[in-house]
Parts: sequence; structure tokens; C-alpha cells
Amino acid sequence: MADNPKRVLDTLRAHMQELMRRCNVLKREKEELEKRIEEQESTIATLRRDLDEMSIKYKDLLTAKGLALGESDIKAARNRFGKLVREIDKCISLLNE
Repeated sequence: MADNPKRVLDTLRAHMQELMRRCNVLKREKEELEKRIEEQESTIATLRRDLDEMSIKYKDLLTAKGLALGESDIKAARNRFGKLVREIDKCISLLNE
């Protein structure tokens, strides 16, 4: 009977050590994931700034060339810009995943 409490304590101690090890592993994983989230948020912010800048440049381009270009040239420019915006949106959505 004296052996039984010692075995219980040893088992409990082993379980506690395993739980502490798992806890440390999870803490490291959490820190890595938080760092990754930070990096992705930074990338998203940069892409959004780039998109805003491109939108402004596009509007300026339309204003500057609107009178000189024919209707088909304006449509082609809009299509090219639309494709660029969609590509940037895809990149942002991929980063958000």
C-alpha cells in the first residue's frame, strides 16, 4: 500500500511534465503565428497603399489623356487597369487566407 501513493505521485509528475512541455510547444507556435500574422498585415497594408496610389494615377491618366484618346483607347486602358486591380485583389485575398 505504501507503494501505491508513490506511483500515483510519479504518474502525476510525469503527466504534469508532459503538459508543461506541450504548453511550451503551443506557446512557441502561437508566437510564430502571431509574427506571421503581423508580416501578412504589413504586406496587406503595403498592397492597399499601392492600390490606392495606382487608382489615383489611373484617374490622373484618364483626366490627362481623356481628351486626346479615342473611345477604344480609353476602353483598353480601363480594361488593363481593371485587370491590374483584380490581380492585386487576388494577392490581398491570398494573403488574408
